[in-house]
Amino acid sequence: MVEKLVWENLCERWASSTFKEKSRRNRSNRQKLKVKHTGGRKSFIRILEEKNLMVERLGEKESEEDVEEVADTIFKEVLGRKSGYAVGMGHMVIPDPSPTIVKSRAFIRLSEENQRNKSDAEMYKSKLEKMMGDIEALQKNFSEHDKLLQYYWMSELEGGGESHRETHQDA
Repeated sequence: MVEKLVWENLCERWASSTFKEKSRRNRSNRQKLKVKHTGGRKSFIRILEEKNLMVERLGEKESEEDVEEVADTIFKEVLGRKSGYAVGMGHMVIPDPSPTIVKSRAFIRLSEENQRNKSDAEMYKSKLEKMMGDIEALQKNFSEHDKLLQYYWMSELEGGGESHRETHQDA
């Protein structure tokens, strides 16, 4: 929270004609830029050097290795780590855990629980697939039996039923 005196001084400064003129001039200059710099505190040269270093390291790796995994590793080596987010990957990317977190007991416990849950999910998925196959086989079997039953009743109605009754009466 800003103190009242500081706030009043800021308001006076922002309302002054010199500040407004400087702000207008900066806005105009910013609009005239042909290349917008969006690298934060990093200069274009530093960004270019990091890119070249990543390309160089990627070229040194074996071609048989998983390219995406190798690229991620090189990316992390060159750009480094920052707590709380994955550098250069956007806001929604969850970073790899820091070495201190990896060693913590809670993290180890959660990792083990996560692995158990993944294996359980795979097991239940395979069971569900087997059950779906069994249901499909039962439906096919039922359909075949239904056709046979309909055929039997149709043959009984067409004339086979009278002779059946006659044999019972004769006996």
